Amino acid sequence: MEPISLRTPLALLLISLGAIAAIWWWLATPIMLARAPIDPAAKLLCVSYAPFRDAQTPLLETTQIAPQQLAEDLAQLAKISDCVRTYSIDNGLDQVPALAAKVGLKVIQGIWLGSNRLKNLAQISTVVGLTKQYPGVITSVVVGNEVLLRGEMTTSDLAATIRSVKAQVSVPVTYADVWEYWLRNREVYEAVDFVTIHILPYWEDFRSAPNMPLPMSTISASGWESRFRARKS
Repeated sequence: MEPISLRTPLALLLISLGAIAAIWWWLATPIMLARAPIDPAAKLLCVSYAPFRDAQTPLLETTQIAPQQLAEDLAQLAKISDCVRTYSIDNGLDQVPALAAKVGLKVIQGIWLGSNRLKNLAQISTVVGLTKQYPGVITSVVVGNEVLLRGEMTTSDLAATIRSVKAQVSVPVTYADVWEYWLRNREVYEAVDFVTIHILPYWEDFRSAPNMPLPMSTISASGWESRFRARKS
């Protein structure tokens, strides 16, 4: 029996490496997406707005966004949308309704809820006041953003908070979270005027969403990460 030449394993190695490189190249090839069937001249119905630039961060309570920066942002957004959604009234964002009114924008006003009840009450009080001060600007109120996902409130506490806000404002009230938390928490669904869902495929815990019997729903956040950290199982 003739010995195997060293050339044979080397050739197989090179072929394997070439195949692996070809596969990775193919996986990394950009995909040309079909243009969305939207009139280029049409505006977006609404956009989520967070004003933080460079080193500005909402993680610091001392961060205050200047009215000039907010006004500049809103003037630009008014060119592409008729509405902005905010997440809180912290860091100077309580100024958004007044500034939005000047450029013809409507506002979906956010109330940031967390585990601190006193802060929650302060947020609610300010937003209730804003809805009365700017009735033609604020079209709805989002009571909490992914607070169930973060585990900072119980379902019953959130539902009670939503009902409390509804009793104080004259605009529709909702809550925003990823779809699976809506399915798990029927009590919250029954408390809101309409459902606000976040659909973020990269962070989903399921490969496909089940049939979701959630009428009167709005998708308020969707997309794919352009820069992201790796998920771990």
